[in-house]
Amino acid sequence: MTVHGSAPDTVKRVRISGRITDSENALPLPGVAVMVKGDMRGAQTDADGRYTVDAVPGKVLAFNLLGYESRQVTVSAQRNIDLALDVSNRALNEVVVVGYGSLRKSLVTGAISSVKGTDLASVSAGRVEQALQGRAAGIMILPVSGSPGSGMRVRIRGTGSNGSSEPLYIIDGMRAGNMEYLDPSEIASVEVLKDAASAAIYGAEGANGVVIITTRSGQRDATPRVEYNMQYASQSIHKPMKMMNAEQYARYLADAGTSGTIPDPAEWAGKQGTAWMDEITQNAPMQRHSLNFSSGTERSTYLLGASMFHQNGVIGGEKARFDRYTVRLNTDHQVKSWLNVGNRLSYAYFKRNGVSEDSEFGAVINSAIMMDPTMPMVYTGALSPRAQKALDDGYTLVKDANGRYYGISDYVFGEAGNPLAQIDITHNTTTQHKITGNVYAEAQPLASIKITTRFGIDAMFLRSHAWMPSFYFNASRLNTSPGTFDNNENWNNWQWENFATYSRKINYHDFSLLAGMSALRRNYNRLNGSAYGMFKEQKNFGYPDFLPDGQDRIGGVQTSTSMVSYYSRLQYNYKDKYLLNATLRRDGSSLLPPQNTWGTFPSISAGWIATNEAFFPQLPLNYLKLRASWGQNGSIANINIGDWQALITTQSISYPDADDNFHSGAEPAGLENRFLKWEASEQLDFGADMGFFDNRLSITVDYYNKTTKGLLTPGTVPSFVGNVLATVNGGDVRNKGWEFELLYRSNSARAFTFELGMNLTTIHNEVIRLNEFVDRLPGSNVGTGWRATWFEKGYPIWYFRGYKTAGIFQDQKEVDAYTARIKMTVPPKPGDPVILDMDGDGTISNSDHTFIGSPHPNVVYGANLRMAYKGVDLVVLVQGQAGNDVLMGFNRVDRPTANRPEFFYKDRWTGEGSTNEWFAPNTNSEFVYNSDMMLFDGSYMRVRQLQLGYTLPERLIKRIRFRNARVYGSLDNFFTLTRYKGMDPEAGSNDVNSLGVDRGVYPIPRSAVVGLSFSF
Repeated sequence: MTVHGSAPDTVKRVRISGRITDSENALPLPGVAVMVKGDMRGAQTDADGRYTVDAVPGKVLAFNLLGYESRQVTVSAQRNIDLALDVSNRALNEVVVVGYGSLRKSLVTGAISSVKGTDLASVSAGRVEQALQGRAAGIMILPVSGSPGSGMRVRIRGTGSNGSSEPLYIIDGMRAGNMEYLDPSEIASVEVLKDAASAAIYGAEGANGVVIITTRSGQRDATPRVEYNMQYASQSIHKPMKMMNAEQYARYLADAGTSGTIPDPAEWAGKQGTAWMDEITQNAPMQRHSLNFSSGTERSTYLLGASMFHQNGVIGGEKARFDRYTVRLNTDHQVKSWLNVGNRLSYAYFKRNGVSEDSEFGAVINSAIMMDPTMPMVYTGALSPRAQKALDDGYTLVKDANGRYYGISDYVFGEAGNPLAQIDITHNTTTQHKITGNVYAEAQPLASIKITTRFGIDAMFLRSHAWMPSFYFNASRLNTSPGTFDNNENWNNWQWENFATYSRKINYHDFSLLAGMSALRRNYNRLNGSAYGMFKEQKNFGYPDFLPDGQDRIGGVQTSTSMVSYYSRLQYNYKDKYLLNATLRRDGSSLLPPQNTWGTFPSISAGWIATNEAFFPQLPLNYLKLRASWGQNGSIANINIGDWQALITTQSISYPDADDNFHSGAEPAGLENRFLKWEASEQLDFGADMGFFDNRLSITVDYYNKTTKGLLTPGTVPSFVGNVLATVNGGDVRNKGWEFELLYRSNSARAFTFELGMNLTTIHNEVIRLNEFVDRLPGSNVGTGWRATWFEKGYPIWYFRGYKTAGIFQDQKEVDAYTARIKMTVPPKPGDPVILDMDGDGTISNSDHTFIGSPHPNVVYGANLRMAYKGVDLVVLVQGQAGNDVLMGFNRVDRPTANRPEFFYKDRWTGEGSTNEWFAPNTNSEFVYNSDMMLFDGSYMRVRQLQLGYTLPERLIKRIRFRNARVYGSLDNFFTLTRYKGMDPEAGSNDVNSLGVDRGVYPIPRSAVVGLSFSF
């Protein structure tokens, strides 16, 4: 574009043209202002970074773009001037994906965090979620487990529901259930929409935030490019939790007065016995490879990529292995000047073997914790009397690879068993094929109008197979009938979207209007086995789940749900000073009753770029944007098919006819709730984006207040109704806090460069409303007698509830003074904890259970440092959290002879004045094991990445005809600072109500990594 002035010309002008690019990545820069100084002439670069302007020789051309260093060039004899502009603040000029479009970050009015794919490429994590840890404010990544292929929980601005709080995942415009099929090498960018205004465009599914992932694609006008990346890592556990050795174990049980058969301390004096935690852990390999081919012409681009990931478990080895293979094809084509078409297609194959975990009832790690150290790993000589008797009685003892019998315990029974034998008899495999992607067409009939249609699929086909041989560990843990188990599950979702964008600039008024509709269908089916005896011969009852359990030979079900949506958005910008964004979405879901099928979700946000005002003074603060947003979003993640409908059950119901033949029966099992509706969040956000010292230092601050209303809880009705109301909207929860992000970049023109980024988030989580007919809702049990987590008004979601203690009784005098006031079912003695009488009734009972801790951190933080000097680079990434508690759920009152962590012995009370922090040896008191004595500070700081790399010099690269090549070594998750004495402070669980409960968590392994990446 060329702009001409009206002044008369006395000197002949020459026509100057050229192309302006980014100095870091050579990408074209549109919108660069090209002005002739001292003249009223100028131009602006187009989408390809090209410009044309007329100027008199000797005049100076000034090149300016927000976020880049200005350049000036004197016009001489040359007719072509190409320039590469250096970044002054890349963050301001980056384009971020905002849902059905993109926007320059400097014009964003919501709270959006961005992570670039280049930051993830060299991380050894197998999942994208892991690679995101510590890189942005407001985002918490909670590992379910450290086992290969295990899932992750993502929390955006806190836990917002008593059920699932997972965000919505949008991958290349397609809704996805998760990100497990993506390799980090496939990612171009990740945007996290944190406030309601940013997420409102996704309406009924945006209440927990939105994660938008854009995968890589080819570049226009690019020569063919081949990229290869590889990593090999050795994984290990730094310090397996130290358990009591044989001598300590025998002495502890004896000192505690444990009933039943226990080892003789004299027999085990000076003996270590078996260190089970050391025996089940091992070094394990991990490797990842990715290969990408890409290219582009003026009209077409493509990227064809493949990746391979293999990881063995540090516990279980090959029995806990995860393999993933992916293939991706992304293409874009300009078939007409006004029409673009393309696709984003991906195929992934997973195979996962896994050992049992996340349970205090017989999982491998839990058994290693509980198992007595006096038991041998294997019998190298004669069997123990108990083992010999089991053989004589016809039971099968498990043998190792050398034909030796694994040891069985003489003291620990119940669900526990030899953990090495458990690993040996584990035979389960899950395979999964996943196809995702979309095809699109984008038409631009007029310069100001763009119309897009996009059809996508997300299909997954899962098969699980397992078999269990005969075995014997004890009278309660055995299998005398070997069996095999198979399960097939299929998910098939499709989505069709059509939307149009109208963009126009009139003088200083720049606005964009978006309107669209979306149709979504989710199909699911499961089948495993066979069945007979239909309750009713109709299509809907033709699945095994509707048959009596007593006649089941299979299980199976088929479901289908749908949602239709209409949405619109207005984006307005006046002089790059005053910004406005308004969104409205309306969704209709088949999961809800007719009265509440449709929901409307509005939002509005505004921003003011104060530094673009003429009156703004010259300060070190050279960029300031103030913004505010409000919006509402919904969530259907916790609504299941039929939740609002009356329930009829056929389970265990049959009746005889006149000939005494039994037939399937049915009875009502739940009442209808026609008023059930979405969980909905409402959020208010105030933020500021600041740039200092020519934008080398950028700071972002946000305050958020998010209330999620209408959480799904069990209903209550008067008993005379004669049935139950299964689900109601019976709870509200609030998350509020502050977010801080800081980034400093040094001068990129110097030989030594560095970049320092830090982020910090504060979170206050509280249930602010609960169904008035209940005091609290129960959560997760620990062992067989303690309900440890609860949902209650005035407390965090799924807080810990138990006995509260106030030190240790030091002598009998203290005991007598206490028992004179308070009664206990078991009289205390010196060395026992002092239990507080919370209800003041003078008696210690379950009614004295109270709030003892929260699994939610108050503060989450991260920091990253990048330094480079002449090809050598160093990357450090640190992440941590503070203020959360972890419950040691593997220490239980119902297994008195089980082993315990070594600190139980070393820190024990041994007499008056020895300690007021820890109790005397005790193996069976609920006042010890159902109290805050089992609760520990879960704060930690972990060095996620410490990487040193070397990029080969350009002269050598050119000689071997490469574009670039880099080698590096990295220590990932290698160093952790924490006061938690268990396996890992990141205690994870598959159950949403077990957050922070350590039942013998599979620890996050540390990795020593070597890597290589090159392209040509």
